[in-house]
Amino acid sequence: MILTLIRHAKSSWSDLSLDDFDRPLNERGNRDAPKMAHWFSKNTQEKPIFFSSSANRALSTAKFFEKELTPIKFNVVDDLYHANLQDYESLILENNHEEHIVIFGHNPTISQVAEEMLKTRYVYLKTCSICQINLVEPDTLSGELNFIKSPKELT
Repeated sequence: MILTLIRHAKSSWSDLSLDDFDRPLNERGNRDAPKMAHWFSKNTQEKPIFFSSSANRALSTAKFFEKELTPIKFNVVDDLYHANLQDYESLILENNHEEHIVIFGHNPTISQVAEEMLKTRYVYLKTCSICQINLVEPDTLSGELNFIKSPKELT
């Protein structure tokens, strides 16, 4: 099984009256997300199933990827906002029969998930970064790194 973890693109802090949940992407986020989505669509062979946090910035990021990979199954998961490691693990285990799943989420947890799957402590996903892991044994949530790609690497 292939697991792809994508941290949401850069969000805006310009309107301080907005709740954290409602913050939109900023200019850089709106530039990086389509660029990363296009790169991802050209570098993935399997049609993945998407799971996105319902927070505006994660959902907006996921929609750029959806445009590049349509048609796909797209799931909004409210529990991914403020999710902990166990929430991610449960979602992955519930879907470990799938060929490829993509999760759009938030730090610090999305980076912690990568660390847990890769059995390392040196993963930090920057905004709109993509981490792809080949889960050799999906039932044990242990995997090997396929790649980590950030927007700066595509400039």
